[in-house]
Amino acid sequence: MTEKAPDMDHDIRARVVTLEHSSADKERRLSDLEAWKAQREIESARHDEKWNAMEARIDTRFSGLESSVGDIKKTLSHINWLIIGGIITGVVAFLIKGGFAP
Repeated sequence: MTEKAPDMDHDIRARVVTLEHSSADKERRLSDLEAWKAQREIESARHDEKWNAMEARIDTRFSGLESSVGDIKKTLSHINWLIIGGIITGVVAFLIKGGFAP
């Protein structure tokens, strides 16, 4: 029994060393994963900030476009009324000058 004891001690020590290395490797991998997760969260927050800023710029541009389109509609409406008024004025002037009289 005394002969097997040194072999068992060596085997147990080898197993303990293997377990220690395995544990250290797992701790390193866990810390790498935690660092990666933190980096991804930072990148995600930056992406969200950029997206929100872009949405704000787009909203500003579209509201500016809406007011421009409204102004263009008003101008076209005034031009249409001027053209219609000119036609009506021409017809009335033609009728006053004698128009279709023989």
